[in-house]
Amino acid sequence: MARIEPLAEPYPEPFARAMAVLMRGAPPLKLFTTLAKHERAWGKFTAGSMLDRGPLALRERELVIDRTTARCGCEYEYGVHIRGFAEKAGIDEAQQRALVHGSAADPVWAAREAALIAGVDALLDEKRLSDAHWADLRAHFSEEEVLEIVQLTAFYHGVSLICGALDLPLEDGAVRFPD
Repeated sequence: MARIEPLAEPYPEPFARAMAVLMRGAPPLKLFTTLAKHERAWGKFTAGSMLDRGPLALRERELVIDRTTARCGCEYEYGVHIRGFAEKAGIDEAQQRALVHGSAADPVWAAREAALIAGVDALLDEKRLSDAHWADLRAHFSEEEVLEIVQLTAFYHGVSLICGALDLPLEDGAVRFPD
């Protein structure tokens, strides 16, 4: 049973318009319909949102999101992103497993990706980037891209907390964490 009953159709026009753009014809996610039940919650979520493309390539963006949600134990959001973007981003099964169970040192990562994974891990574990992590990220990414990495990690850490608090059931067809 849902902790908060999600918004039901017919959706209010502003939400329906937003979903038409964001979901591109697919049904809205349970996370979205649950937050949209309360205008302030939905407004705050979208105002602080990182749902647009940004300066990172799709693969790098998804690696940040998938690693963050995996490390936060948020199978709901991990499953949404792996189902929706892993193939387009070229994230194979070995890399999916490493995102959940591995480290930046895993041989599945190129140097640039290893820096990305290590940066996400540092932010989640230490709540900061050391000078060494900053330098490693800057060796591979522009200043704007590093800020995007930090903001994506922070945003999806928050999304993971929201999903956990709401105890959202997995979306239909969502990918589970690999064993």
